[in-house]
Amino acid sequence: MKSLKNPKDLRHSFKPQHKLLFKGIALLILLAGLGFGGKHVYHRLCQCDFFQITAVRIDGNRMAGKEQIAALSRVDIHSNLLAINVAQVQSLLESHPWIAKAEVIRDWPNRLLIQVQERIPVALLSRETGLFYLDSRAQIIAAANPMQELDFPVITGLENFPFNTARAAQIPAPLQDIIDLLKVANRNNPILPEQNISEIHISEKKGLILYLLDRPFPIYLGTEGKISTRYYRLVAVLKDLYKTQEFAEVSYIRLDYQKDTILVGKHESSRVHRG
Repeated sequence: MKSLKNPKDLRHSFKPQHKLLFKGIALLILLAGLGFGGKHVYHRLCQCDFFQITAVRIDGNRMAGKEQIAALSRVDIHSNLLAINVAQVQSLLESHPWIAKAEVIRDWPNRLLIQVQERIPVALLSRETGLFYLDSRAQIIAAANPMQELDFPVITGLENFPFNTARAAQIPAPLQDIIDLLKVANRNNPILPEQNISEIHISEKKGLILYLLDRPFPIYLGTEGKISTRYYRLVAVLKDLYKTQEFAEVSYIRLDYQKDTILVGKHESSRVHRG
């Protein structure tokens, strides 16, 4: 008959890897218990009045109304701050045509902060269906609203042009020239600031035709050369006209007359400006 080993010997014969296995199983059981308990606690907290939202603060909006933003977020004073899905709320807000980026911040224990960055309009685009705000990427933002700001240059001549502003490759070259022109004019040159540009018309045959806010005559910018170069050539002519006080006699300005030559038309004659 074989003799039994001493319990102490059995303990010593137990392999280290077996000990690690049992420790791992024990840890998994503990984590599972905590996970179940944690999930239960989380659900209870999501229903707790302590985290019920009492105020929603919205900042950064100008064109989009606070009521629109609040409704789009689907968050109200009955929502639970812990339960809201921040990423989902941000995605909902960024679906608004005016909102380029949204940030949603929990202000514990019961306040929600919504910070939005809006798309910035630089012009109004005239289409067959009306006027639309246009941003600096030549993309349509939304239809113009008489109750909102309308003090922007108006772009005409593309009323029926079949382009998709969501795709940069399909933006007409003259429209891109206009956007670039407005960027240069936005540097607030005192002779020709952006605020003094009333309309820019796109003509298939004559190129860009600009109209000033306080001067009704057409300015033919043409199609040749960089738009920034054409802008500063025009600035030089306008500066000369301001200096000589001849604006009242001007009927048109042609930058497309000849290379390095600008034609200033007057009611009774024409004047050639070199440069």
